[in-house]
Amino acid sequence: MDTVAQIMSTDVHTAQASAVIGPLRELMLREHIGCVPIVDDDGALRGIVTAQDLVEEWSPMMGVATVMSTNVVTVPPHRSVVEAARLMVAARLHHVVVTERDVVLGVVSSFDVMTMLAGRVEQAERPPTHDAAAPHGLRAAVGDLVVVRGGHIGDHDRRAVIEEVRGEDGGPPFVVRWLGGSDERRHLYFPGHDASIEHATR
Repeated sequence: MDTVAQIMSTDVHTAQASAVIGPLRELMLREHIGCVPIVDDDGALRGIVTAQDLVEEWSPMMGVATVMSTNVVTVPPHRSVVEAARLMVAARLHHVVVTERDVVLGVVSSFDVMTMLAGRVEQAERPPTHDAAAPHGLRAAVGDLVVVRGGHIGDHDRRAVIEEVRGEDGGPPFVVRWLGGSDERRHLYFPGHDASIEHATR
């Protein structure tokens, strides 16, 4: 069974409800993203702003809280892709937020689902091979690096050092600390299709 943890985008931009629309709109245009989850000071999900919410010419200084949707459709990381797709169809949405205890782990878009389906079709048309490693086949140890590929042309890869391995036989989820930024917190991380492992030299 394919789970949303396997296909979700984990490099998620979030914003706080105290933010204003102007910088948020610029972020979405610059990063080519269709939604931004809104979180509180503790990082808990409180709403979402989508590109559709910003179609109108709102004042750049208007608060994000005035346009965000608070009825956010969420799924846990272990939920199947089929179930997530059904939720998206039923609610006529292009994104669902992947959460665990209100903490944002990732976002699944309709594009992610279509990409997975296209990969299944392509795989079915090819002779079987045992060389390709699925994301859920990732294995790591403390000190290894998670590398998340940039989703768009010009994007930089993101890297995180693995500080704890919680899955069986070195599998996910991992507790990581992201490198190259100001966020020093540890995060529970479920790798998606955009992730790979760089093993530390031992």
